[in-house]
Amino acid sequence: MRFGVLLNMSANLGATPEDVFDLTLTQAELAEQLGYDELWVTEHHFIRFGLNPSALTTAGFLLGRTRTIRVGTSVVLSPLAHPVDLAERAALLDQLSGGRFELGLGRGGYLRDYQRLDIDVARWDDEPHATVDRLLDLWSAQTPGDVQPAPRTRPHPPLLLATGSEPGIKCAATNGLALQHYFATPVAARVALEQRYRAAGGVNQPDHLHTVIAIVDDSTDARDRLRNALVQSFRDGDHPHVPQAPNRHLGPDGTPAGPEAMAEMVAESAIIGSVGCVVDELGDFILETGAHRIAVYHEAIGDPARTVESLRCFAEYVIPQLTPDG
Repeated sequence: MRFGVLLNMSANLGATPEDVFDLTLTQAELAEQLGYDELWVTEHHFIRFGLNPSALTTAGFLLGRTRTIRVGTSVVLSPLAHPVDLAERAALLDQLSGGRFELGLGRGGYLRDYQRLDIDVARWDDEPHATVDRLLDLWSAQTPGDVQPAPRTRPHPPLLLATGSEPGIKCAATNGLALQHYFATPVAARVALEQRYRAAGGVNQPDHLHTVIAIVDDSTDARDRLRNALVQSFRDGDHPHVPQAPNRHLGPDGTPAGPEAMAEMVAESAIIGSVGCVVDELGDFILETGAHRIAVYHEAIGDPARTVESLRCFAEYVIPQLTPDG
């Protein structure tokens, strides 16, 4: 089992940008001290749900502030990036970090991103698999004038895809790349996605990344606090999507859920409570999904002190019980 921390950098419940970035660095440095395996940084544009418009920049900074922990992107929005620039920058981070960098790719879906960055929305249809094909080609080339530097990790830095499209799943499966699961995805949908991955003909079965809300906090108002933070986050993210993008936020009847309804569903299904409760519920999650790699979204609680305490308690008391053999 590998455990990481998801750093979404959300400015909810009155947090300032300074608050957000201070908490991000506190979590990153503490996670390394406590023995977490990985840090995962998200990417969002024009939105307070995540104050990180460049996952690569943040990943590079965190790699420079740490020495042993791995750092990955969850995710770089590949339709908004140029593949050659992405290949160069990812290879550079792989070299400078001594091979600690992992590149997660996804396509997002906010229409405003394409409008303000002046990018053809048609690119959404071909991602992230089109970028993966270019990256693998660029990193494998050996002739003068090719992308420099070459990656340190061979044949390439670890690649993960956040995708549910048939071409995306096929690309991941045939290239032996891992999937990334969105933190609000129900267990049944995660299992179904991995079944589709196996059916797509993947020879290797890498450890897929499951992002989850798992908070060690047994105070009586903890779930209410989480619900309030999620309401604000989902309201902030309630913007038009590209026309062809499926809605990830669906109610039990399969129709789109509003911010309040979605926050209620996610808060009720989140793993939150005492150490014993978190161990039991996360243990069940691992059995149901077959997860071997989990990134925990502690900061979803919307409170810096509670975030840090959960991060610490999870490392000291939960991880040892879920990894008895190390």
